[in-house]
Amino acid sequence: MTGPFLSTDQSTLFLAAQHPGERGGIRKDMAAETRQYAMKTTKGEIFPQSRQVPIGSNWPDKAMNAAPKPAVVAVRRIDSAPLL
Repeated sequence: MTGPFLSTDQSTLFLAAQHPGERGGIRKDMAAETRQYAMKTTKGEIFPQSRQVPIGSNWPDKAMNAAPKPAVVAVRRIDSAPLL
């Protein structure tokens, strides 16, 4: 994310996703891989967890084989109150 900007009334935060998918390129045919992560319970005991992780990106379209595109995202509260 780049270019964080808060509107003067502090009600909207703008973020730019400048290079989505740069690392893995275009996600082809919904490709994914299984990754193992070491997690901890609330008691500090370690246990393994498997997760399916996409290879590449189709953001923001999420359509199969679509190229990722840069975009600007606006974040605001529903009640239009300041974020800060």
